[in-house]
Amino acid sequence: MTKLGVAVSTGVGLGLMPNTALASTALPTVQTWAMWIHGSAGRIEGCAHDGQKSPITMAKLKKKMMTISSMNYFRSGNNGGMPGTTVALEGEAAGTMIPTSGGGQFIIWDRGTKNNDKNGEFWVHYAIPTPLIAAGTRAKAGLCLVSCMSTDIKMHIGQVEVWHGNKSIFSQANTQLWGPEKMHRFNIPTTPSVMGALCISLKIKGERVNATKILEISGVGIDFYV
Repeated sequence: MTKLGVAVSTGVGLGLMPNTALASTALPTVQTWAMWIHGSAGRIEGCAHDGQKSPITMAKLKKKMMTISSMNYFRSGNNGGMPGTTVALEGEAAGTMIPTSGGGQFIIWDRGTKNNDKNGEFWVHYAIPTPLIAAGTRAKAGLCLVSCMSTDIKMHIGQVEVWHGNKSIFSQANTQLWGPEKMHRFNIPTTPSVMGALCISLKIKGERVNATKILEISGVGIDFYV
């Protein structure tokens, strides 16, 4: 399996640029644009957990996360405080997102006393820079793209959604995105005209996992056309 920490795919980043690479997709043959955001920019949903109330000390958790620091772009694991952002999950599990130069890295771990493997799931949301009008024409959203990888199938992306403001315009469950880094493409049905901000929401899911099972999202984006 490709070692986690491979460089971010070429072209993943924040920018507005013509996209000819996807001309073979289901999009009409018209001018297209790609808007991306780095995987480290996600915001996770849930009740915050600072790690300090857990009998498992942060030093022990960081030791278990050394597989992350060996990837060269996780550089703050030995400092004080909780790395990244953590939310409390059911059954004394916790979900953590660690923003790094290579993307957002996600783990699910036991915040209780026994350090058992845990089940858990939580959402991460990515606000997509959205061009409403291009060349005098209102843009339409055609494709959702997710670039990600994981060290184990037990740690994966279980659902992909696209939101137009507070309205869902795409949802696909049971996606189970994992493995070596790959670009996943999802057609947005009816290619709606964009009237406001867009968000890609991803469900991070772990099944009997611990802090050594890692999911990394290097970037997400939307293809628009006019």
